[in-house]
Amino acid sequence: MSTNPRTISIYKLDPRAQLPSRAHDNAVGLDVHAFLLTETGRASVRTVPKQWVTIIPTGIVAIPPPGYYLQCCSRSGLAQKGIIVANAPGIIDPDYTGELLIHLFNGSFETHYVAHQHRIAQLILTPLIGCDTSEIATLPSPRGRGRAGPGSTGL
Repeated sequence: MSTNPRTISIYKLDPRAQLPSRAHDNAVGLDVHAFLLTETGRASVRTVPKQWVTIIPTGIVAIPPPGYYLQCCSRSGLAQKGIIVANAPGIIDPDYTGELLIHLFNGSFETHYVAHQHRIAQLILTPLIGCDTSEIATLPSPRGRGRAGPGSTGL
Protein backbone atom coordinates (compact mmCIF):
# COMPACT_ATOMS: atom_id res chain seq x y z
CA MET A 1 0.00 0.00 0.00
CA SER A 2 1.36 3.41 -0.95
CA THR A 3 1.87 6.16 1.61
CA ASN A 4 1.24 8.84 -1.03
CA PRO A 5 -2.16 10.46 -0.23
CA ARG A 6 -2.70 10.92 -3.98
CA THR A 7 -2.67 7.22 -4.81
CA ILE A 8 -5.32 5.77 -7.12
CA SER A 9 -6.50 2.37 -5.90
CA ILE A 10 -6.64 -0.14 -8.75
CA TYR A 11 -8.48 -3.44 -8.55
CA LYS A 12 -7.83 -5.94 -11.34
CA LEU A 13 -10.98 -7.76 -12.37
CA ASP A 14 -8.67 -10.29 -14.01
CA PRO A 15 -5.02 -10.86 -13.04
CA ARG A 16 -4.02 -10.38 -16.69
CA ALA A 17 -5.33 -6.79 -16.77
CA GLN A 18 -2.66 -4.11 -16.96
CA LEU A 19 -2.25 -1.35 -14.40
CA PRO A 20 -2.43 2.23 -15.68
CA SER A 21 1.09 3.59 -16.13
CA ARG A 22 2.97 6.74 -17.08
CA ALA A 23 4.68 6.78 -20.47
CA HIS A 24 7.46 8.89 -18.91
CA ASP A 25 8.26 10.36 -15.48
CA ASN A 26 6.75 13.81 -16.08
CA ALA A 27 3.52 12.63 -17.70
CA VAL A 28 0.40 14.03 -16.01
CA GLY A 29 -1.86 11.21 -17.18
CA LEU A 30 -1.67 7.49 -16.58
CA ASP A 31 -2.17 5.46 -19.76
CA VAL A 32 -5.07 3.00 -19.63
CA HIS A 33 -4.90 -0.25 -21.57
CA ALA A 34 -7.57 -2.19 -23.43
CA PHE A 35 -8.48 -5.55 -21.92
CA LEU A 36 -9.64 -7.66 -24.84
CA LEU A 37 -9.38 -11.40 -24.27
CA THR A 38 -11.62 -14.10 -25.72
CA GLU A 39 -13.35 -16.65 -23.49
CA THR A 40 -10.37 -18.95 -24.06
CA GLY A 41 -7.91 -16.24 -22.98
CA ARG A 42 -6.55 -15.31 -26.39
CA ALA A 43 -5.78 -11.69 -27.27
CA SER A 44 -8.53 -10.11 -29.32
CA VAL A 45 -9.23 -7.01 -31.39
CA ARG A 46 -12.20 -4.66 -31.17
CA THR A 47 -13.39 -2.60 -34.15
CA VAL A 48 -14.18 1.09 -33.82
CA PRO A 49 -16.10 1.84 -37.03
CA LYS A 50 -15.74 5.25 -38.66
CA GLN A 51 -18.00 7.92 -37.14
CA TRP A 52 -19.06 5.55 -34.33
CA VAL A 53 -18.56 4.96 -30.59
CA THR A 54 -17.30 1.64 -29.25
CA ILE A 55 -16.97 0.75 -25.58
CA ILE A 56 -13.60 -0.79 -24.72
CA PRO A 57 -13.17 -2.67 -21.42
CA THR A 58 -10.03 -2.20 -19.31
CA GLY A 59 -10.36 -5.07 -16.82
CA ILE A 60 -9.80 -2.70 -13.89
CA VAL A 61 -11.65 -0.67 -11.31
CA ALA A 62 -10.00 2.70 -10.57
CA ILE A 63 -10.86 4.40 -7.28
CA PRO A 64 -9.50 7.89 -6.58
CA PRO A 65 -8.36 8.83 -3.06
CA PRO A 66 -10.69 10.89 -0.82
CA GLY A 67 -11.09 14.46 -2.07
CA TYR A 68 -10.35 13.57 -5.71
CA TYR A 69 -12.03 12.27 -8.85
CA LEU A 70 -10.61 10.92 -12.10
CA GLN A 71 -10.85 12.41 -15.56
CA CYS A 72 -10.58 10.00 -18.47
CA CYS A 73 -9.05 11.87 -21.41
CA SER A 74 -8.01 11.15 -24.96
CA ARG A 75 -4.42 10.27 -25.79
CA SER A 76 -2.89 12.79 -28.19
CA GLY A 77 -1.40 10.10 -30.45
CA LEU A 78 -4.85 8.59 -31.02
CA ALA A 79 -6.55 11.99 -31.27
CA GLN A 80 -4.29 12.82 -34.22
CA LYS A 81 -5.96 9.87 -35.97
CA GLY A 82 -9.46 11.01 -34.97
CA ILE A 83 -9.82 8.52 -32.09
CA ILE A 84 -10.99 10.31 -28.95
CA VAL A 85 -12.74 9.56 -25.68
CA ALA A 86 -16.36 10.21 -26.64
CA ASN A 87 -17.41 11.96 -23.43
CA ALA A 88 -14.02 13.55 -22.79
CA PRO A 89 -13.24 14.17 -20.20
CA GLY A 90 -15.08 11.16 -18.87
CA ILE A 91 -15.70 11.63 -15.17
CA ILE A 92 -15.04 8.78 -12.74
CA ASP A 93 -16.80 9.71 -9.52
CA PRO A 94 -15.16 8.84 -6.19
CA ASP A 95 -17.92 6.35 -5.36
CA TYR A 96 -17.90 4.49 -8.72
CA THR A 97 -16.68 0.93 -8.23
CA GLY A 98 -17.53 -0.63 -11.58
CA GLU A 99 -15.19 -1.58 -14.40
CA LEU A 100 -13.53 1.33 -16.14
CA LEU A 101 -15.04 1.29 -19.63
CA ILE A 102 -13.65 3.64 -22.27
CA HIS A 103 -16.06 5.10 -24.83
CA LEU A 104 -13.93 5.63 -27.94
CA PHE A 105 -15.25 7.71 -30.81
CA ASN A 106 -13.75 7.31 -34.26
CA GLY A 107 -14.08 10.70 -35.95
CA SER A 108 -12.07 9.58 -38.95
CA PHE A 109 -13.34 8.06 -42.16
CA GLU A 110 -11.47 4.79 -41.69
CA THR A 111 -12.15 1.87 -39.36
CA HIS A 112 -9.85 1.77 -36.34
CA TYR A 113 -8.81 -1.41 -34.54
CA VAL A 114 -7.99 -1.69 -30.85
CA ALA A 115 -5.97 -4.70 -29.76
CA HIS A 116 -5.56 -6.21 -26.30
CA GLN A 117 -3.25 -4.06 -24.13
CA HIS A 118 -3.25 -1.09 -26.52
CA ARG A 119 -3.08 2.24 -24.69
CA ILE A 120 -6.49 3.79 -25.33
CA ALA A 121 -6.96 6.70 -22.90
CA GLN A 122 -5.35 8.41 -19.94
CA LEU A 123 -6.47 9.01 -16.37
CA ILE A 124 -5.85 12.32 -14.65
CA LEU A 125 -6.30 12.65 -10.89
CA THR A 126 -8.16 15.88 -10.13
CA PRO A 127 -8.99 17.61 -6.83
CA LEU A 128 -12.69 17.55 -6.05
CA ILE A 129 -14.15 21.00 -5.44
CA GLY A 130 -17.72 20.67 -4.28
CA CYS A 131 -20.36 23.24 -5.04
CA ASP A 132 -24.02 24.00 -4.40
CA THR A 133 -26.63 25.85 -6.40
CA SER A 134 -28.80 28.74 -5.32
CA GLU A 135 -31.84 29.95 -7.19
CA ILE A 136 -31.97 33.71 -7.72
CA ALA A 137 -35.13 35.78 -8.28
CA THR A 138 -33.66 38.28 -10.74
CA LEU A 139 -30.93 38.15 -13.33
CA PRO A 140 -27.90 40.37 -12.61
CA SER A 141 -27.38 43.36 -14.86
CA PRO A 142 -25.62 42.46 -18.13
CA ARG A 143 -21.86 42.94 -18.04
CA GLY A 144 -21.34 43.58 -21.72
CA ARG A 145 -21.81 40.01 -22.90
CA GLY A 146 -24.51 37.44 -23.17
CA ARG A 147 -27.26 39.32 -24.95
CA ALA A 148 -26.04 38.42 -28.45
CA GLY A 149 -25.52 34.75 -27.55
CA PRO A 150 -22.60 32.33 -27.83
CA GLY A 151 -19.90 33.31 -30.30
CA SER A 152 -21.02 36.93 -30.42
CA THR A 153 -17.49 38.28 -30.02
CA GLY A 154 -16.42 36.69 -33.30
CA LEU A 155 -13.50 34.43 -34.07
